[in-house]
Amino acid sequence: MNKPKREIVVCRTDGRLDYPIKVLFWSLLLGLMGCIQGCGESQEDLFMKHAKRSRSNDDAETVEAPAKAVAARPAKPQPEEQPNVAVAKPQPQAATATVESAPKGPEVDHTPPPASLAEELGIQPISERKPDAELSVAERRRRSVANMTKIYEALDAYRYQHRGYLPRAFSLSAGGLPTLSWRVEILPFLGYQKLYEKFDFSRGWNVSPNKELLEFIPDEYASVERFDTKTNYLVPSGGGHLFEVGSQSDPTRIDDGFDNTLILIEVNDSQAVNWTEPKDFNPPDVNAYEKYLGKLREDGTFAMWANGLPVLLASGLEPMQIRKALTHSGEEALRAVDIHRAIAIEEVEGDPETDLDESMDLPETSEVAGTPTQAPQLARPEIQEAEYQREPVPVAIEIATAQEKLRMLFRDRIAEAKSKGDKSKLAAEFLATGIEMDADAAGAYVLQEAALRTACEIGDDKILIEAIDQRVARFDVDSYRENLNWIRDFGQSTASRDESGLKSTTLLQRAIPVIFAGIHEDEYMEASAVARIANRYTSNSRDDVIPRLFTRLRTQLGIAKREYDKSVDYLQQYRKNPENRRAGAAFGNYLCFIKGDWEKGMDLIAQGEGNDLVEVVLLDRQGAGSAHEQVTLGDAWWELSRRGSGAYRQGAQDRAVAWYTQALERLPDSLDRIHVENRLQEAEATIGHSPIALCLQLAEELGVDLNQSLTSLAVDGNRSLRRDDDDD
Repeated sequence: MNKPKREIVVCRTDGRLDYPIKVLFWSLLLGLMGCIQGCGESQEDLFMKHAKRSRSNDDAETVEAPAKAVAARPAKPQPEEQPNVAVAKPQPQAATATVESAPKGPEVDHTPPPASLAEELGIQPISERKPDAELSVAERRRRSVANMTKIYEALDAYRYQHRGYLPRAFSLSAGGLPTLSWRVEILPFLGYQKLYEKFDFSRGWNVSPNKELLEFIPDEYASVERFDTKTNYLVPSGGGHLFEVGSQSDPTRIDDGFDNTLILIEVNDSQAVNWTEPKDFNPPDVNAYEKYLGKLREDGTFAMWANGLPVLLASGLEPMQIRKALTHSGEEALRAVDIHRAIAIEEVEGDPETDLDESMDLPETSEVAGTPTQAPQLARPEIQEAEYQREPVPVAIEIATAQEKLRMLFRDRIAEAKSKGDKSKLAAEFLATGIEMDADAAGAYVLQEAALRTACEIGDDKILIEAIDQRVARFDVDSYRENLNWIRDFGQSTASRDESGLKSTTLLQRAIPVIFAGIHEDEYMEASAVARIANRYTSNSRDDVIPRLFTRLRTQLGIAKREYDKSVDYLQQYRKNPENRRAGAAFGNYLCFIKGDWEKGMDLIAQGEGNDLVEVVLLDRQGAGSAHEQVTLGDAWWELSRRGSGAYRQGAQDRAVAWYTQALERLPDSLDRIHVENRLQEAEATIGHSPIALCLQLAEELGVDLNQSLTSLAVDGNRSLRRDDDDD
């Protein structure tokens, strides 16, 4: 009898309204519709038409949460015969993500193997499969659930062929040493028979021929964030867990039942292991699971019950609840339903990751309207870059000579510095010595380099930032590149460290202006990598707003990258053909809503017609002479914001807030004033929906001035250090 095919389906709803969005647009902005010909309607007519609309009661409205996804349980296997299990070999999916480096483990040679081996196995090395742009939150979640489902199905197929027994946690050599993980053992059930046959189970995972096969990590094991040779999908191992060390679990001893026992769990990046490595989830501290779980997904931890049900273990569970779910002793009264939720795929934060909302359809043609008279300035910080006299970077031969001198002078001190504390003191001495070397630029440069490399090695973020600033303050280097490159190196060096001990205000405070500068440079993936590193140094508290803001910032940076890529095409089209006003208006949308450049962006958007956004932009550019007109403009932008999503919602809301703020200064005590105050309070309580808004919120939380450039931060900090030294 053939084994029945099982499917695990994660259902989802997106919470969108059923009626056509166009009807809503016309009903909300009826007074602004119509063609503008010649000089068009007067400013007074436009205000009157818009103000005649009845004010909505959205000051007190609530947003219904999207329905939670529900996962269907698979059918139970009927183990009457041992079928020939044939699992279709999955094809690597086209992906779109680059991320920061993986956690470090034992030294492994990741040089791409010969092409002939890839051809023989029918799978490319993971370095060839790494995508170019970061996946959206929804896509990462979807793929992770799919990966866990396929791994479970392979485990279940193995169990079905082995009288209900799961594979051992790892294989053993003749001498009783662990060699290869269970992940290698089930390769044939995932469809990788040829890869399976290449492994030597008598030898360790990190020696030949096994180490050369690391690069061929199956898609099912690969991290959807990093795409490297490490996997986040681990099984509970050790005594009392489904994967006993050194033996196979007896299915008759699973007292809690497969419905109430976890078989697979997705761990934090710091706990990821090389996929062939005989290592899994067995934390030494069972009362501190937050060290190992919950940092990868926004709302908790993905896990799989032994019955094949993928679920979300929500943030905030007690350690005892997690421990009971991981073990299978019948003494523990635990029901799976008490601790899990269905996995929501499309909407995690109540913020659908869509591109330009349908409510803001791109305009076609029209005439350019007049210039604004009283347009408000949005609270978008402008980086103030002063002129500083800095020295050129020493030439290569001078640096090489200085490095040799440094090695001779500090060779014994470097060899004696064994502990982190000793190395930190030595790095601080390098910087203190270098800052006094006014006449020896090359000497100062190599001392800074030594301090930077030591800081990365020992994970000392304070030394790192001080060394970066000392270099930027003295030498004519690109302050953004210098910060970006060293923070990324620092993140790579510390990636495998226990996240529970990583907390640093210094690194977080520097990350914000670096990310903001990255947005200014349109380098959204580089900014996202910095945000990812910074998020590891936030508090482990589930209630802390800062890690949630960093997580959302990464999401919005990914969206901004996609919008930027499209905007480049639109700009090229517009430059080739200035009559292509649709392309010009599309680029204007990017300038306004992603970059925050409203002055240039609205000029381009205003060239469109037949669109609510165009009508409001035309009204905005005419300005407002009275508080009543300012409130009317604020209402127009606010209504548009309620129909948008992501950065488009945020941008329209920011514009509304700017007009409301102007009006509030002039409004007497009245219902209009109460209305405006309510809107401003609602906006203030909203978590940002765009990269710029989130940078502003993080800057406020961390006490960072985003008007100050990275160069000025370095120069001011260096001057302060010199004053402190003089005082001493």
